[in-house]
Amino acid sequence: MIFLLHPTTKNFGVGIKPMIELRSLKSKLIVATSCLLALVFIGQSIVNTISIERRLRDGINDEVKAFAGLSTRSLVEVYEEYYLSGFRKFKEIVEDTVKWSRGIARVRLVDMMGRVRFDTEDLTRKEIKDLETIDPFLLEEVRKLEPSYIHYKDSQGKIFSSDQPPSVINEIVYPFVDEWGRHQYSIVYSVSYETVQKEIQWDIVRAILFTLLLIAIAVNAVNFLTIKIIKPLLNLEEGARIVGGGNLDYKLEIKTEDEVGEVAREFNKMTEKLKESRKGLEEAKESLEIKVKERTKELQKRVDELERFHRVTVRREMKMIELKKEIESLKKKLEKKGRI
Repeated sequence: MIFLLHPTTKNFGVGIKPMIELRSLKSKLIVATSCLLALVFIGQSIVNTISIERRLRDGINDEVKAFAGLSTRSLVEVYEEYYLSGFRKFKEIVEDTVKWSRGIARVRLVDMMGRVRFDTEDLTRKEIKDLETIDPFLLEEVRKLEPSYIHYKDSQGKIFSSDQPPSVINEIVYPFVDEWGRHQYSIVYSVSYETVQKEIQWDIVRAILFTLLLIAIAVNAVNFLTIKIIKPLLNLEEGARIVGGGNLDYKLEIKTEDEVGEVAREFNKMTEKLKESRKGLEEAKESLEIKVKERTKELQKRVDELERFHRVTVRREMKMIELKKEIESLKKKLEKKGRI
């Protein structure tokens, strides 16, 4: 997200500060919240899409069944009255009729010989087309006296049908029985779920746009909340750096009643104790220096006294040596006189 990245300064290498920003607590919270919201909303959108698709498909099925039941007789009567005599009138009526159902992609009128008497895909032509013949598997369904719902064809064209509408209908074969009980025609309605797919695509687009909008709102909300959370933490970090630099008079001005505020108060208490400890250490240092000086002075005094005593003692010893020498000298003189 671009707004999280700040320009690098000349003191940093290219890309270092954006990398630091991406590793920040704010970025982690924004990314985590966005991913969580996206996953939750995508999951909910998938569930809603499946539910909407099923509901729309069921709506198409009900609409097509009702349309087939109501339009079969009128389409056959219009065919018998206008197809050969007034093709343009027939074309207009059929087109207007088919427009009433959004799930009908194609309508074919088929006789009991399997010949397609008219096909809505051929309504754009100006001339009547030669009759086509349907495949044998579909002809079996056309000859039934009850409506059949075709929901699957295999690779060989084999039809899997039922007298009850399945969840997905490919074609509905609706018989026409006249007032004399004759079953001359059946109409094959080809069902299209294109409108369902378009609606699902729009739902997906809307879900994506809403997810992006929700993520944008969440990012701004998380950004706002993290600023309120991270700003005290940044103040705490700055305070720790200032105190670490030796300024024990610094106080954190965080007055919130949450955990950050409690940490700030404990930090201020710790700073005060450190200040008191430093003061006590300085006083102890000064006291120790005074005692050392006094002790040194006392020792120096004793050293001086010892030196004086030593000097006196040395003088006495020197005098004693001189005195001994004089005594020896007198003894020798006396001995000489005695011999004389």
